[in-house]
Amino acid sequence: MAHVPKQTQEPGMIPHSLLDTTGMPARQAFALWHEQMGSLGDIRLSRDLADGFEAHVEAFLLGNMVLCVSRSMAQTFDRSRFRIAQDGVDHYVLRFFARGNVFCRKRDLDYKLGSQDLLFHDLSAVMRTAISDVEALSLIVPRSMLAPLIKDPDATGSRVLRGDGNILTELLHDHLWSLFRLAPGMSTANAAALIRPTLDLTAAAINGTVAEEAMSGVETCLVDAICRHVHLNILDRDLSPATLAARFGISRRKLSYLFEERGGISAHIQTQRLHLARQVLADPAERNRTIGDIAERFGFAHRPNFSRAFERVHGMSPRQVRAFALAKKPLVQDGSHFSWHEWIRQPRSALASI
Repeated sequence: MAHVPKQTQEPGMIPHSLLDTTGMPARQAFALWHEQMGSLGDIRLSRDLADGFEAHVEAFLLGNMVLCVSRSMAQTFDRSRFRIAQDGVDHYVLRFFARGNVFCRKRDLDYKLGSQDLLFHDLSAVMRTAISDVEALSLIVPRSMLAPLIKDPDATGSRVLRGDGNILTELLHDHLWSLFRLAPGMSTANAAALIRPTLDLTAAAINGTVAEEAMSGVETCLVDAICRHVHLNILDRDLSPATLAARFGISRRKLSYLFEERGGISAHIQTQRLHLARQVLADPAERNRTIGDIAERFGFAHRPNFSRAFERVHGMSPRQVRAFALAKKPLVQDGSHFSWHEWIRQPRSALASI
């Protein structure tokens, strides 16, 4: 069933917009698409409407920035000097393509894009592009917000920033996708707090370097990215300060500084492993796995070292956690290691999610 364009905003939450033409007759679907995209330029399909047409755009408004994921079929898009003068739209568009390519007809440049390559458009510049069937994540930013932060803000046109080996572009890619995934539950207050770090990281990716005044915002995004990487690779025996520093293109000294408030990066890795080990110990499905096996799985060669570290973090020994779980008794203790959401959470296999 097709979803016509709609906008919603629950009290205290960021505005949400959705266009989904699935199931619509092709002409009606294209008319809706043209109504939205045609407000910015001239659109022509690259194949006959008789072959069908579908488009999907889900967008969220973060302050004055628009974050959206779009899917559409092959077409050309032209933005002329007349259109630029007529609509007065003065924004930058940053796009990561999960699928598809762009051909810049004005300069005969064929942008074959990887998923982490960043295409940077200036909507105040003449644009003549041909786009294949695409799926893209886009951030649309008013010039007034981004121009003061980037080098050569008036170097109009389109350009590509390759993501392969470019840690700043990769960080921006991961950050924007995380924002989009979190957006449905994001409050306006949360969004307001994220705008400056997002702008700082965007400018750093475009400039290829981090300005001193933008360092705080970029570091926030960098720590989040490192934490995600640790979570996804927590069972990797090679996960270490050295491999993390190499992966994110920073020195080990810088890595230590970023995680100083968490007791250092090694302590953070160990704590995450111990949290996951606790889930395994509390899972009845894992009751036949020995504590020694669990200790080894989470990087501890000696069980006594594992037990001491585990009790330091959780306030109980591995044996106690397992005994309470098997007896189906609540884990109640003094101290601040456990919080209410852990008391009510249903046991599940932690290893199954890795």
